Amino acid sequence: MPTVDKQSRTNGFSRRDFLRWSGLTGGSLFLAACAAPAAPPAQPAASEGAVAPAAPAPEQTTISWWNQFSSATTQAVFPVVVGEFEALYPDIKVEFEISGGPPGGGEYIEVLLARIAAGNPPDTITLWTPPSQFGAQGALATIDDYMSNAKWAKPDAFYEGPLKSCQWDGSTYGLPASAGAGSIFINSAKFEEMGVSTKREDFPKTWAELQALSAKFTKWEGADLKQAGIVPWSAGWLKPVWSELNGGKLFDTESNSYVIDSAQNAEWLGEWVKWLDAEYGGDIEQLNLYGDWGSAYPDGPYQLGLGAMTISGSWACTDADIPFAWEVMPFPVGPSGSKSVTGFYPNWWAMPKGTPHPDQGFLFCEYLCTEGWVTWYKAVMDTPAWKDFPTGVLTQKLVEGVGLERAQEIHDFYAAALQQTAGMWNSPIEDFASDTLDAAIDEVLHKTKGPA
Repeated sequence: MPTVDKQSRTNGFSRRDFLRWSGLTGGSLFLAACAAPAAPPAQPAASEGAVAPAAPAPEQTTISWWNQFSSATTQAVFPVVVGEFEALYPDIKVEFEISGGPPGGGEYIEVLLARIAAGNPPDTITLWTPPSQFGAQGALATIDDYMSNAKWAKPDAFYEGPLKSCQWDGSTYGLPASAGAGSIFINSAKFEEMGVSTKREDFPKTWAELQALSAKFTKWEGADLKQAGIVPWSAGWLKPVWSELNGGKLFDTESNSYVIDSAQNAEWLGEWVKWLDAEYGGDIEQLNLYGDWGSAYPDGPYQLGLGAMTISGSWACTDADIPFAWEVMPFPVGPSGSKSVTGFYPNWWAMPKGTPHPDQGFLFCEYLCTEGWVTWYKAVMDTPAWKDFPTGVLTQKLVEGVGLERAQEIHDFYAAALQQTAGMWNSPIEDFASDTLDAAIDEVLHKTKGPA
């Protein structure tokens, strides 16, 4: 999810919302598989010399699409994508607006869930909170029958991790369009000044190696931090990644339970406390005064020359307008881990329970998450979740910035990363749990509680 919308995004489903709307239960809406319309009845043959009547124009169905997009890029590109969809399906008209919320205003999720509860929802929606939690509460329509007969959105057409974020209890409740993968961004000039290789194959493979590298860049003048290496806890959306990098997990989909109280997770947070003490004086509040260490954007320490590295998603390659030479690196492995994984931050398309036009709504969701994302990706580097994304389609701004060959290599790096992703966005209380875990980690870094 790119541009200003990504930077300003907040959790869209608070604990208050969850408790208020948890009454949205009931069975999933059964959706028949897409099928071609029945052939019209045969017309009697026209008499000789008679003018045959013109074929009637296909009846057009108007569907509604709700979203939270508002940036200039989304206002320019999404109308083009919708136009391409309508040209492909001339019997479907899409009503929408790009104004940052639902038609008529109001808080997006609150208005949406109220409409679902009242039985008059929009046909399609874009979510910045995973379909798993809405599906678990009976707020979304299942789409498995549609996917089994889909043109592009077959069950195996998407990377496994992003698709699982749309599933709950064996059913699928949405589709991922993007899956912007996370990575470490380095300042190539700072690396070269320190005599450190900028080649990806030479980047640290373990947390211990990364901490040692980070310490090389960190410079203090008395109590004043002049330069930092990397602050690993700065990207809160990647909590599941750090857990799995150390052999743990946060939520177990098999048992539908949180498993945060594991030795691997306690070790992971303990490593962060050691890092804070050894490199940053042990004072998380003092460190936070220097800015958002997890931002690749102009107002963050990374672009201001204070940080040699930062953590962000693929969209930052073009959206952050990084003014110096940079490179992207995979995440190293923790002491109890065995493999490198990444995380992803999608845009999700779904159909609310009770949608009035499910057939047409699914076609729109399918198109936006497959062929339609080709047009979007040319404008913004938000990694596609669709495995059959056409080879050679690249974000134009990236090509202009780094050249065709390197742009292709960076695209391939992120696409390959999506084959090894942490389990994330898959809980029925995703936002509430994330907020709670953030608070717990904050207590650990403030040393008011121990990791265990």
